[in-house]
Amino acid sequence: MEKVRVHYSCDSAEVSNTTSAIRSKFAEEDWSADLILSKILADIAVEHPILEQAIEAVHGNTLKANVRAEDEKAGKDYICLKNFIKANLSVPEANIREAAVEAWKLLVSHNPKLDQQNYARQIELSNSFITNLKSPTFKPLIDLLIGVPERVEKFTASTASLEAAYKKMATTKSEKMDLPAPSTQKNKIRSIINNRLMTYLEGAVDALPEKYEATYKAICESIEINNEKARARQSLKETLKEKETEEDIA
Repeated sequence: MEKVRVHYSCDSAEVSNTTSAIRSKFAEEDWSADLILSKILADIAVEHPILEQAIEAVHGNTLKANVRAEDEKAGKDYICLKNFIKANLSVPEANIREAAVEAWKLLVSHNPKLDQQNYARQIELSNSFITNLKSPTFKPLIDLLIGVPERVEKFTASTASLEAAYKKMATTKSEKMDLPAPSTQKNKIRSIINNRLMTYLEGAVDALPEKYEATYKAICESIEINNEKARARQSLKETLKEKETEEDIA
């Protein structure tokens, strides 16, 4: 039987993806009667979330950049909404002007510079403003204003995106704790899979193929999918290195 192992060149994400596939496959059946396998799977279940958190922590700067980008969008949508409401204060129709006055009072009550607050306060004020804009009291007035209903929906969507990005960043920050480096945790999980799980399954397949073989083959396929990605990346690096060497010699 050919031995399949997680390739040494797999990066943290590839090892995490492989582990996810393995856990998903084993979750399809009840393996509690196999005490050895259950212990291996339990250890993987403990270590895998740590790898995911370690990877996420390394990408914390990306999350911050996402929040800044969403904040910029929400800020622009708020300013646009504010300007549309302000413009309706000057229309000739009295009923529209009166509705605009009430909408403007509402805006001022929620801090006309809410886009300049910190993320948490901005999100709180924005959600409160949006809730009032869509309330039975104000929605009929907003619907009278030229161009404003569309801007309310834009502001609603961008505020929701900002809140989601901010919560993701805050959650990741709170979970960082004393996390290992992704490469360290990757190697730990790779060792469990290669030296314990796959070694055990190879023996189990020989002894009880009718029980283990289908699962074993599916896991081998999952491992090889990510192995191929790693090998392709490694091959590309070697090709580029050889090319650079040839250019230096030339």
